[in-house]
Formats: sequence, structure tokens, C-alpha cells
Amino acid sequence: MSRFVVLAALGLLQGPVTRLHAQVTATAPQAEADAYSQRWDFFGGYQYAHFNPSNGLSVEAVNLKGWTGSATVWLHPQWGIEADARGEYGVLVIPPNNENVPTNPPMSEHLELFGPSFRIYRAPKVMLGMHFLVGAAYGDFSSGFPAGTQPQDFDIYNNKLALGMAWGGIADYNVTPHWSVRFVADWQPTHYGFSWQNEGAGSVGLVYKIGSLHK
Repeated sequence: MSRFVVLAALGLLQGPVTRLHAQVTATAPQAEADAYSQRWDFFGGYQYAHFNPSNGLSVEAVNLKGWTGSATVWLHPQWGIEADARGEYGVLVIPPNNENVPTNPPMSEHLELFGPSFRIYRAPKVMLGMHFLVGAAYGDFSSGFPAGTQPQDFDIYNNKLALGMAWGGIADYNVTPHWSVRFVADWQPTHYGFSWQNEGAGSVGLVYKIGSLHK
């Protein structure tokens, strides 16, 4: 009789034990996704910016195109420090004139920026984040102007090293743990001519991830 009692008790316990095991398995914390376990991100790609080269309302804003590259060292899966470089190139719009200045002289802008980067949302395939970068911008506006004339003669900024920033959002699509496609949309203000330029910028390119965050 005692044998039957023991077997019956074991049979009754089997159901709760199985359910408890399933509950513990379901609620166990997930390990960090492989795409966010590397120490370094290296990003490179195409850069676009919309820039106003003057305080004057009569001067047209221009579209700039070029390159961008950045390196981020991740000190935590959710935040790191980013160093960013950008080169943007386009042409100014100059009205017909008697000073032999072409109506579409070239201009360029280069930025060196630095600051924190954050991963706000992380999933195996998608990451959404943001960065806040501050540094220097150098605008070259005079390369198409003949000797004896200056951009300021046409109400355009002269060449200058200025304060530059980039604050915006980042979206990564993880193709593999080491490779991602990245999209960036930034507010990129600069400070030429003693005033702020509300420059918009965006980029797209590839990210390569190396190193180990957990060593």
C-alpha cells in the first residue's frame, strides 16, 4: 500500500514541477545580442547636408554631398564615445556680375566632431539610438573667386573655422553580428559670420564592429 501512495504522490507533483520549470525557462534573462557585444564600431558612407552660406535672404541655400566616417568605442552596451569626421561639397549660387566671378563657384565644409552616442532600443536585427556631437567646422567659400574679390562682396561668408555640432538619430539594421547598415539624420548647426546656420544633414553607410566589450 505504501508503494502505491508514493507513486501517486509523485504523479501529482509531476504537473506542478513541469509548469515551474517552464515558467523559470520563460522568464530567464536573455543574454546580450551578439550585434552589441563588440567594443568598436567603424562607420563610413555617403553624407548630405542642406546649408545656407549667408545671413542674407537673397542668397540661396545649397545642397552639399560628400563623405562621412566615425569611430565609436562602447564602454557599455547602451552608451559609448564617438569621434566623427565629415566632408561636404557643392556649389554656391552667385548672380551674374561684372567682377568675373562665376555663377556657380565651388564651396566645401569639413567637420571634426566628438561626443556621446546612445543605444536607446536594441533588438537582434534593429538598433535605434542618438548622438550629441560638438567640435569644429571649416568652411571654404572662396576657392572659386578670382583674386581681388571675396565671398563677403556677394553677402557670402568668408573662409572660417567655426563651431559645429551634430545632434540626431541613428538607425542600424544588423546584417550579421559584425556588419550593419546605418542611417543617420542630424540637426547640424554651425556658427559662421557671427550667426547660427540651421543646417540639416543625413548619411547612409556601413558599420563594421570589432573587439569584445566584455573583456
